[in-house]
Amino acid sequence: MRLGFAIPVVGPAVAGAAGLSAFCRGLEDLGYDTLWVGDRLVTPVDMHSTYPGKAQPYPPQMTRYLDPLLLWTVAATATSRVRLNASTLNTFYYEPPHLARLLTTLDVLSNGRLDVGVGLGWMKDEYDIARGADWYRRGKMLDDLLGFLRAWWTTNPVSWDSEFLSVPPVHADLRPVQAGGPPIWIGGAGEAAMRRVGRSGTGWLGFEGLSDEVAGHLWSIARRAAQDAGRDPDALKTAMRINLEPDVSIDVLAGKLKRYAESGVDEAFVDAFAVFPGLDQTLDFAGQVIERTGRL
Repeated sequence: MRLGFAIPVVGPAVAGAAGLSAFCRGLEDLGYDTLWVGDRLVTPVDMHSTYPGKAQPYPPQMTRYLDPLLLWTVAATATSRVRLNASTLNTFYYEPPHLARLLTTLDVLSNGRLDVGVGLGWMKDEYDIARGADWYRRGKMLDDLLGFLRAWWTTNPVSWDSEFLSVPPVHADLRPVQAGGPPIWIGGAGEAAMRRVGRSGTGWLGFEGLSDEVAGHLWSIARRAAQDAGRDPDALKTAMRINLEPDVSIDVLAGKLKRYAESGVDEAFVDAFAVFPGLDQTLDFAGQVIERTGRL
């Protein structure tokens, strides 16, 4: 099983490019396979949305957030081996041609080490504030965007005409390093999301808290959708997110990672933003995880 670690997008840890570069190089030197970012644009003072599975709307650190694409850029230039991914990029923040240019540029800057994890998000407040996007049509919007990105990465000139976006033929000479564009991972825990994984995704971005029965049911939906779309269900991958709680121990975390490895998960990654206030403490903990677990 591959092992990843999250760059702290949320909270006070990242204070400058030099420290972030050293942090990313340190994770690569420790042996991590992937560096992950999340995505948050605004956190309303008067919050109505609640993070799935949490009693409180959001952790106290979630009032300071950095741009994930800029963090990816620093990580791409500071490292040479690790891949970059997101759990998840909220694509509705971006105009599609702008996003296509950003992601293609990052694939070039990283020499083809970019994966793109996307999702619908959980904070309806953010949709309402950020762009006035239609919360109830966000799934159709994402499907349309994924189709547009594939067209952008595989045709030149590129054009697009849908209910959400109209682009006349334009030149797209900036080509991704990876043939067909960066792999797309899709997050979510609903049946519609899993069908999207099966027909459109490289893999599923899962998370802790789902029972084995529920996770198995969801995974069967993704596999069936892949088969219906003429894709190989066995080629689908899984990556599981572990959000650390402040009182977590290395032994407990190591046990979780071992169970994921034994269950056939392709990758697990750790997000410690809610635990450590600085990058040095976070990197020290990441080193303890590698020392305790080895290469799973």
